[in-house]
Amino acid sequence: MCSSDLGEIVIAVLRPSVAWIAARSSTVVCVLVLAALVTSFDVGIWPASSWYARACLAGAGLRVVVASVEWASRVYVLTDRRVLRRRGVLSPTVYSAQLNALRRVELLQDSIDRVLGTGTITFSTRTEGRYEAAWLMVSRGADVLAMVEEARRRYGR
Repeated sequence: MCSSDLGEIVIAVLRPSVAWIAARSSTVVCVLVLAALVTSFDVGIWPASSWYARACLAGAGLRVVVASVEWASRVYVLTDRRVLRRRGVLSPTVYSAQLNALRRVELLQDSIDRVLGTGTITFSTRTEGRYEAAWLMVSRGADVLAMVEEARRRYGR
């Protein structure tokens, strides 16, 4: 823990799991790699020899780079007063909610999250409806949820 200039105590600074990069880019990468292979086999040449295949593979690589930059731009912060989420590269956005204003904090896990040991923590200042923000694919999601709940119990005034 450390103190910020505003007198807040920073309890945790988190990012999504690195697996988020693969999850974010997997569909586009699979389609482009498959397209490269299909067009190469159609003309009977090795993928590296076809300009179309090279373009598809370059596109797949570019998608992974973009996902990596998006991942690096995401930061999740828990303080003794609030939760924050910063995301975005070209036009970053910040979500901030006071701990005592949160009405719902939930852990969402699908089968992939369970295998990877990740989870998504959702936040809402409303008791019903959609959540307002989420910490996507954080490692050890259940532990992170417990940490947020402990901060709410301890510091939520």
